[in-house]
Amino acid sequence: MDPIRPIEPEYEELYSAEAVQAAVQRLAAELTPWVREVSADSGSQVLALCVLRGGFLFFSDLLKAIPLSIQPAFVRCRSYAATSVLQPETELEVNLEDFEGEGRHLLVIDDVCDSGRTLAILRSRLLAHGAASVRTVALIHRRRLDSQFTPDHAAFYYDGPEWFAGYGMDDCHRYMNYPAVYARYAKG
Repeated sequence: MDPIRPIEPEYEELYSAEAVQAAVQRLAAELTPWVREVSADSGSQVLALCVLRGGFLFFSDLLKAIPLSIQPAFVRCRSYAATSVLQPETELEVNLEDFEGEGRHLLVIDDVCDSGRTLAILRSRLLAHGAASVRTVALIHRRRLDSQFTPDHAAFYYDGPEWFAGYGMDDCHRYMNYPAVYARYAKG
């Protein structure tokens, strides 16, 4: 356990701060040619949508690592209640004023893709609203048998059911500012 950043004992570091930053750099290198191509072909910059709240640190680091101009915007999506129980509906708040008309190329950046429902709904709505293309990036893609969506890019792939905290993700509003990613394992 990091003595500077204490965390509950049921959590273990899953991805160190260094591993997270290395993954961000790898994703930036993957995305840069597409961002450059969009700019050259369309004459406009990519519009990057941060899925709030958990994706904000990943979003910020990823955009800073791409050496080209990208317009940031934000979308609020919610699939989890405060009790961490998956809800049957996904709530989306999208400010379409940021969208600035049809034909935009969008990059949607989220912290975790679990069932994929949020990213699937968001992509569908954005395309219906006239997006030229929508690429998706998740910090962690949890591979599940019931997954409805696979992000175009992911920093990490994970197979277990554990809860994540750190690097924008929280446990009852704690640990969001920690630079590493932790997994909460069941006791016993």
